[in-house]
Amino acid sequence: MSTLQGLPTSTAPRGFVQRHIRLAGRPHARIRREDPAKFLHHLSTLLSAGTPLLEALTIAGSQSQSLKLRHVVRSMTDRVAAGASLHAAAGAFPRCFKRHWIEVIRTGELSGNLAEVLAGLSDHISQGEEIRTKLISAMIYPCILLGVAVLAVVVMLWKVVPVFAEFFKEFGSKLPDITQAVIDASGFLQVYFLHVAAGVAGAFFLARWYLKRESGRRLVDHLSLTMPLVGPCVVGVYMERFAGTMALLLRSGLPLLDSLQAMQGVFHSSRTYREALARVSQQVASGESLAGSLGRTGLFPSLLVSMVHVGEQSGQLPGVFAQAASQYRRAMQATMERLARCIEPLVILGMGVTIAVILASIYLPMFEMASGPR
Repeated sequence: MSTLQGLPTSTAPRGFVQRHIRLAGRPHARIRREDPAKFLHHLSTLLSAGTPLLEALTIAGSQSQSLKLRHVVRSMTDRVAAGASLHAAAGAFPRCFKRHWIEVIRTGELSGNLAEVLAGLSDHISQGEEIRTKLISAMIYPCILLGVAVLAVVVMLWKVVPVFAEFFKEFGSKLPDITQAVIDASGFLQVYFLHVAAGVAGAFFLARWYLKRESGRRLVDHLSLTMPLVGPCVVGVYMERFAGTMALLLRSGLPLLDSLQAMQGVFHSSRTYREALARVSQQVASGESLAGSLGRTGLFPSLLVSMVHVGEQSGQLPGVFAQAASQYRRAMQATMERLARCIEPLVILGMGVTIAVILASIYLPMFEMASGPR
């Protein structure tokens, strides 16, 4: 009979796998965007298995890779042990748990379906983070191209053009207008580089200060909704967020009015939509239909308003919102991919034209010198 005693059990160095497992699960100090979703998923799994709430909180908190979230969950556990509800304990940490998340948790506690509701909330948060990641990924390459283009132009104006400027100066001949313009731009950059850098830095900090003011936030909100190309993308993001969150809140058992009030916290970055949802909530409370109230704001697409009307008539409003969120999610991803594909060639074209102009301004006088009288 053959034996396995002489065979190696692993080709990796001793401790290699264990070391890499530790690196993959290395704790981090801050709370990343995906950490709350993972915590809620673990908590839901434990509760579904019949684990008592206090024990489930302790286990789920210890499994988090975020050191700060571990501390938050320990504080939540202490509050629950002292008699507080889970949603009240989570509500004490608004920087970790958003307002509408708290409402969902509260509804889950009241309905007795906390594990199921937490699972839905975890999926909702994960979907939002997935969309955000895809949007960022779609724009990374164009941004890299733009950065490379700017750097290439600055290097040419800073290092290359001055060498040829000295060469042309020795001949003393009249330079073409395009060459003189590029040399003047290079000279300006050489002399006033620190002033330009200080001006850009000052404008950056001034813009940050202005955007923290109410007038600045209103301006950015207005521009983001009305600018060509950007506006439809922002509206698509808002519609997916609105429909997806409404589906989550209604499916968890939260009444429609409470869901609309909780939605105002979702649009914390857009005063326009926040105020519109406040008006919608008041109109629905006075007996008007949700679809009619949304349509009168002028901020919700007719397609979504029609779907909400159908959902109200059929009594399937949560399912309609979930379907609408899925449609907007797919449409938004396709739009961002098309936008990225359009931006890439434009950036490459702009970079090529700019570098070509600089090179032409350098070689044009040299051609004129070579073809001139000897």
